[in-house]
Order: sequence, then C-alpha cells, then structure tokens
Amino acid sequence: MLSQLETVLEISAYGTVILFAALAGLLGLMYLLTAQWPARAAQWLLETVPGSEPATFGRITDTERERRLRAVAIAVAVARATAAPAPSAPDRTPSQWRHAHLARRLSGQPPRTRARS
Repeated sequence: MLSQLETVLEISAYGTVILFAALAGLLGLMYLLTAQWPARAAQWLLETVPGSEPATFGRITDTERERRLRAVAIAVAVARATAAPAPSAPDRTPSQWRHAHLARRLSGQPPRTRARS
C-alpha cells in the first residue's frame, strides 16, 4: 500500500509542476505581448543606427501634404464612382393605412384594452 501511495504522490507532484510551469509560461507570454519595452527598444535602435530616420509624422512638408490630399481626393472619387448607386427614395405619399392610424391617434379616444381572461 505504501508503494502505491508513493507512486500516486510522485505522479501528482509531476502533474502539479507541469501545470504551474504552463501557467507561468502563459503569464509570461501575456506579459511579453503587452509590454511596452519592445516599442521603446525599436525606437532606440532606430535612433542609434546611423543613416536611418524614424517616421516623419510631425514633419510633413507642404508639397507632401498637397500630394497626400490630392491622392485622398482621387481615392474618394474613385470609390464613389465604383460604388453601387444609392437606392431610390421611398414614396413620400402616405398610404391609406397610415391615414387610418393617424386619424385613430388624433381622435382623442383612449385605445381599447383587451378583456383579460
């Protein structure tokens, strides 16, 4: 009986170690995926490498801005031209049912309540 208990405890110890190692790996992976240091390291690397320039988001020249605005205008015009035509507007004349409904609402009589059974 004692050897069987030792075997069970050994198996459960191995299982526990594997379980906690998997949980630690999962937490570590989640930390690595959400950490901010890789972005800072990449920015530092770009700043230290000679001849490489970081993105020029704040330093756009006027000619570059004009070129981008023209490209956007052309893209919008092409998208609108290739889009499906807008559906026609529905008929604005009210139907007979709508007239009957409005007349009933405006008559001033309270709506009828159904009898409870």
